[in-house]
Amino acid sequence: MMTLETGSFKLLLHEPGDGFYRGTRFDAAGISGGLDFAGLQMCGPWFGTYDPYAHDAVCGPAEEFTPIGFDGSAPGGTFVKPGVGVLLRPDSAPYDRFRLYPVHDPGMWTVERGTGFIAFTHRLKGVYEYRKEFVLTGERSFDIRHSLDTLGPELSGEVYNHNFWTFGRMEVGPSRRMDFPFVPEGRWRAAYDSVAIAGSGIRFSRTLREGESVYMGDIHCSGGQGMPYEMDISEGNTGVRVSADVQASHTVLWANHRVACLEPYSAFTAHSKWTISYELYEKN
Repeated sequence: MMTLETGSFKLLLHEPGDGFYRGTRFDAAGISGGLDFAGLQMCGPWFGTYDPYAHDAVCGPAEEFTPIGFDGSAPGGTFVKPGVGVLLRPDSAPYDRFRLYPVHDPGMWTVERGTGFIAFTHRLKGVYEYRKEFVLTGERSFDIRHSLDTLGPELSGEVYNHNFWTFGRMEVGPSRRMDFPFVPEGRWRAAYDSVAIAGSGIRFSRTLREGESVYMGDIHCSGGQGMPYEMDISEGNTGVRVSADVQASHTVLWANHRVACLEPYSAFTAHSKWTISYELYEKN
């Protein structure tokens, strides 16, 4: 486990291949082991049982790329998942992000550590070089800086951050607030009595029960598609502001009784660079 910290917060990061997460869903660069701030574990284990092969046995922030080449591959063929490697398509079933796929080529990882940063580089021979840096930018802030360079076939798709913010494992309820610098709109998966869009944010009207979840898959600016990559997530007096230097196509909300996740999606192409910025805060 590696540590990136200031006097105000501490971010724990796993090295790729250390065994903490062995799934094939999330980018293995910088899987979080926890983020502590203001006496809370802002990001930490939110699941009831732990299995390193489970698709979601990760703590936030956690990123996932869409698969590349899956639809064009036959059973027994291969496809690419950035940050994971070259995977095998075992049968004719559609792609399922929750499934564990056999790894054909895990690629090669290198890790660099310096004053105020930890960087991960993933190389797939003839496919890409991917670099992800966690960089301290202030007493209460840090960046995740990405670059992806294609070495062979053109690559493109979407990437999102699941943002598993737990706020000390508090139950998700009326004190959990999610706000945007715009009026959001979207469609709920079901008619929920526990959550709704309210003004420029999303509010819970009651505490979610164990085993209960809510979902909205297409949050965007009211009156149009797309949205700025900006959001604020808080619990009581503690919160985090998230922004990026790219446009978000849309955002997903998924929440259960322990975690409420805003998941902004953005596009990547053959030669992309993008930065996600985090600022932690306490209200007076």
